[in-house]
Amino acid sequence: MKILVGEDEPVLCAALAAKLRNANYVVDAVESLETAQAALAVGTYDAVLLDRRLPDGDSVSILGNLRKSQPCAAIILLTALDRVAERIKGLDEGADDYLVKPIDGEELLARVRAALRRRSQGTAPPI
Repeated sequence: MKILVGEDEPVLCAALAAKLRNANYVVDAVESLETAQAALAVGTYDAVLLDRRLPDGDSVSILGNLRKSQPCAAIILLTALDRVAERIKGLDEGADDYLVKPIDGEELLARVRAALRRRSQGTAPPI
């Protein structure tokens, strides 16, 4: 399984990528929305984990296009924005899940597994 991680905090990005790699996922890690979009344009991912606020934009802004280009990918937003309205917006725009920082590594893995399971079983609701 291949996962794209978009996180602008280098230490957190490396930790997330290492946690996922230790769980036997293939991981591409990027630190901006632009590089995330470039990776998505040339690669196919089973899951995409994006920080909600990257230095060059809000990840919610690309969810519609991401759903069109990679409809089978599980999308999980990672963020410090913990207001309910922010979480609802991310989910309504196409994310499968929304994790608020600080992120527990084991919970992240469980949510990735659950999102992948829903996508592979075709039980994810259409967007």
